[in-house]
Amino acid sequence: MLNPQRVVAKRVSKLLVLSLMVPGSVFAAEASPAIPHNVAVASNTAQIVGPNTVLPQIPAGTRKAPLTAGSVDWSSLNNQHLVSTKMLCGNTASNVCFAPQIEQAYAQNKFYPLWNTVALRKELTAQLQMVADSKMLPGISQRLSELNKLEQQGNLRGYDLLATDTYYVYRAFLNYIAHNRNVLFLSEPLNMSQVMVQYGSDEDAYPMTIAKLTTYRPTYIPFESTMKMIEKYQQLAPHHLTRTSFKSTVYRPGDVLPNGHDVVQVLYHLGDLSQADHDALSVQPTVKNAGALLASIKLFQKRHGLTPDGIVGSATIKQLAMPYSDIARLLALNTLRMSALNRHNDTRAHIWVNIPNYKLELYDNGQKMFESKVIVGRDTRPTNLFSSAITTMVVNPYWNVPVTIKQHDVIPKVKLSRDYLKAHNMQILNSWRDRTVVPPSSIDWETVNPKTFPHEFQQGPGPHNSLGRVKFLMPNDYAIFLHDTPSRGLFNRNKRDLSSGCVRVERADDLANYVIDYQKRNNIDSFKSMLDTQKNKVVSLSKRIDVDFVYLTAWVDQNGHLQMRNDIYGYDSPQATPIKTKFVTMKDFVKR
Repeated sequence: MLNPQRVVAKRVSKLLVLSLMVPGSVFAAEASPAIPHNVAVASNTAQIVGPNTVLPQIPAGTRKAPLTAGSVDWSSLNNQHLVSTKMLCGNTASNVCFAPQIEQAYAQNKFYPLWNTVALRKELTAQLQMVADSKMLPGISQRLSELNKLEQQGNLRGYDLLATDTYYVYRAFLNYIAHNRNVLFLSEPLNMSQVMVQYGSDEDAYPMTIAKLTTYRPTYIPFESTMKMIEKYQQLAPHHLTRTSFKSTVYRPGDVLPNGHDVVQVLYHLGDLSQADHDALSVQPTVKNAGALLASIKLFQKRHGLTPDGIVGSATIKQLAMPYSDIARLLALNTLRMSALNRHNDTRAHIWVNIPNYKLELYDNGQKMFESKVIVGRDTRPTNLFSSAITTMVVNPYWNVPVTIKQHDVIPKVKLSRDYLKAHNMQILNSWRDRTVVPPSSIDWETVNPKTFPHEFQQGPGPHNSLGRVKFLMPNDYAIFLHDTPSRGLFNRNKRDLSSGCVRVERADDLANYVIDYQKRNNIDSFKSMLDTQKNKVVSLSKRIDVDFVYLTAWVDQNGHLQMRNDIYGYDSPQATPIKTKFVTMKDFVKR
């Protein structure tokens, strides 16, 4: 079942000819010189343009400016009822949001059409559709429908004018989220009416070229494949699965699945079940979690970052019950998040830590060098979203015990057993400023109040240090860093939001070796030799490695498969408790 409200990119192949119907200029309000004899003039009969057709243009050498300075002829839009304009910029008295910028653009283009090639219009439509599908900018879906209506009416002047205004709206939106990237994680539509103009008036907006438009695309993902995937799920008829469709909380291999035919249908549409298996299972009176369906469920679980054991539990049920429309929205929203990420120079190494994916990936010269499982902050203490760069590596680190752990863990255990500090290689410091060691025997532990205890705890280097054998420091306001951990078994868990904010790296040794090799310096000892000394060693890095802590829950991978991850922090959908914006600043602490 097709969605009649969707304006897909492939419709641009049916755009009517943007003709040069008025002598000299189609958009100037004044009369202009005659059109050159070698340029075809469109007749009153609308011509249909093929998908690869380039619309007629006046040769650059024959273009002439209007007789006077002129202004844009707005008559083609004056009688149009444009609902989108009130939604996008409600404080304007005009039919468009960016009238002065439009006037300037057409004056610079000598009042000729700005959107006179199929490729240009197709690219604009595709990127606008991404925004519309994300539900982040109310009014943009209506604007796409209005552009389509003008096209169908043959109002080509109106189409070109409104497309130009929409281009400025789009630039304003992109510029706004570039300066306020946290809005992509607050799960609220963006009302830009009050700030539209200041973010849309860029000096480099004109000319509107395909090369420029292409740079607005999100990087690191296959954009065309992503838009096709979004369109697919927009057009699918809704399925009937909900969480209440499953009477039990766990269905193991071999169990009969309730509403099994609906499960078969969903897995087929999601690409996890073949046509042949779908047809065979659809005629069975009951559907068991076995055979082809069991294999399909495992594939589904793998794509969703779940343990691929074929057991249909609460996490799998939650993902199976997700409406197709929600999949499309999340894919579009995360595509927008991609567009707001830092664009890295392939000549410099950089690290991505995708928090919901529990994974670190290191790239150098455009190639993935390695990846590692990570442990990230729990939902009550999320890992912040920000960008920085590793500037220091510490081998055999000390661990300065955070205040919450000091109050809720260390002090109560010391009060129970005086041997706790020795067993955990800890010492008491007078304060973080005055690091004089305080003997435990000098303290009357019976009277100690954990909330008012004036001293600090520090754990010395060693194999049982809570930071492991190495940590990687970077400038930020949140005391977040990457580090090793002695609790290796935690990496066997599928759900790894377990820390107090910092990120534990499974392959910390490999990262340390890479960091040292990347410096290309002979005066740095090998990582192993530094480890073997069992002494604290601080290594300042002359060649930084950029790090981005990102939050992506849906994307199309390089093989064309949809990947989805659980929204562990609740950034994808409206929450009863507002998200603390300090966790989603997306601030960049290192100039690139």
